[in-house]
Amino acid sequence: MDVTVYLAEADPRWANHSGEEGHYDHPEWGPEDLERATVFLAELAPQARQVFEYLLRNPGREIHGTELVDKALDGPNEVDQVRRVAGVLSGMSKAQGNSGRRYPFYWWEAPEGSAGATYAVRPSVAAVFLATQLGQ
Repeated sequence: MDVTVYLAEADPRWANHSGEEGHYDHPEWGPEDLERATVFLAELAPQARQVFEYLLRNPGREIHGTELVDKALDGPNEVDQVRRVAGVLSGMSKAQGNSGRRYPFYWWEAPEGSAGATYAVRPSVAAVFLATQLGQ
């Protein structure tokens, strides 16, 4: 049985993510970034936006890559699911670089012997992006 995991805003696990470049070298998104978030969303490719919007609808919840494929990308294709999600999210690199902020999601590698990673958006970051969508 899978257990749903929600991370509170101050949960220390946010600091223990697996992110690399683009995850550590820029400030976190904040309430002052509404315009920046609007531009970020406009720069996303359609599949990256689908995945990100799914994460936004589930703030703080750790979501396995297979769920993202099934719910946000309309199911599997010829590429394995782990690589598919990673590839889609790497498509955010231009928007992330232009934003001057860190990637707006976190990810954690799967434990030894497991496949795939989990992903989540911090509740405060989700609030910024959801506010921009309400303003459109």
